[in-house]
Amino acid sequence: MRSGRLLALLLIGATTACSIEVVNPGRVQEEFLLEVEAQEAIVKGIGRAVAEAQNYVGYTGAAVTREIHPSGSTGSFGIQVEWQNGELDYETVNTHWNLSQRARWWGDDGIAKIMETGAEEQSLLAEAYLWTGYAYRLLGENFCMAVIDGGAAQDRSVYYDRAMDRFTQAASLGSGDLAMAAMAARASVKAFTGDWSGAVADAAGIPDDFVWNMPYFATEGNATRNRIQFAAQNEPYKAHTVKFTKYEDYGLSDNNPEGDPRIPFRVTDETGDAAVQCCGQVLWWPQTKYEDSGSDIPLSKGTEMRLIEAEAMLVGGDWQGAMAKINALRSAAGVEDVMATNTAEAWTALKRERGIALWLEGRRLGDFFRWNRDNTPGDRHPLEVASGSQFEGSHLIQQDLCFPISRGEVDTNPNISGPTG
Repeated sequence: MRSGRLLALLLIGATTACSIEVVNPGRVQEEFLLEVEAQEAIVKGIGRAVAEAQNYVGYTGAAVTREIHPSGSTGSFGIQVEWQNGELDYETVNTHWNLSQRARWWGDDGIAKIMETGAEEQSLLAEAYLWTGYAYRLLGENFCMAVIDGGAAQDRSVYYDRAMDRFTQAASLGSGDLAMAAMAARASVKAFTGDWSGAVADAAGIPDDFVWNMPYFATEGNATRNRIQFAAQNEPYKAHTVKFTKYEDYGLSDNNPEGDPRIPFRVTDETGDAAVQCCGQVLWWPQTKYEDSGSDIPLSKGTEMRLIEAEAMLVGGDWQGAMAKINALRSAAGVEDVMATNTAEAWTALKRERGIALWLEGRRLGDFFRWNRDNTPGDRHPLEVASGSQFEGSHLIQQDLCFPISRGEVDTNPNISGPTG
């Protein structure tokens, strides 16, 4: 964690110095972070840590849920063979685990430092709580078990509870869009935990056009650029494709100019940058939702709030009301209505619509987990589920619905005796 403190201090220098020259002072004492002048850099450092965790978890989760299909390399920006097959093995997720744990640790540590120093601006403290809440939401939606600071493995609800607390603090201390983002994020966590009345209450105040983004930048470095986009922008990587996903015949492309504009991609006659185990050479049809590696990724949106309200109606038995919510969003997007004649069909429509509205935003794996946990009616698309064979159906041999505790944590934490997931 010392590296985190050093990073925060370097960020201070980068944001407050007049000279463009950056000089690394080497190791510094932690007491320098207990200064009011350090608070903005601390908060920005928390956000960057969450962004990097989102990069890795969202990309790999998109592969396992088949929001994208592998089309190339398995190296630095590729999709490993295990993930291509739908397996999240504890040997392969060390980076995802470490970055996600670092983000929530930096968040809590940064909040504690600001509180100890005294917050000069409440808005900075509110922002620190917001980013930390998103760190815990990322963990809660995507990881099988919770571990806090070298403790024993616990139920993942520990992450939900902490996310809820941080979002509540952000909403109380913040104002404007920041407070609205905190309410929207809290609504999503309440939905995940099954508190539908609470989720609907929080969602009600969020307008349809609201969006709170995670910022990325088209620069060198994994922490600042959009990893999903960079991995398939052909400079030089062509690691994933829309081909062989449920969106292939649905989204907006040259082959389908009347497709849904929320799923934009480009059709090419090129293949990916390497053969894929399941299928050999795969056509490279890159997503264009994120146009460059500086494209932001939405974290909370008004459209998600409407789908939370629709899902709450389904839980309560009002499938007709849910379909009206879903079709209102579709109408706003300029696409035709979908029909349902019973509860199961309405659930299928809801699951489909969340996949469209939240495409490539790092949310699909959590949705799959909770729908499976709650044994909800309705079907997912056949290309989103495992077929048991890499040469048939979805090319998913299996489909793990959460990231396990990593091998690195198992090896270094005396309170965890073996693989847990």
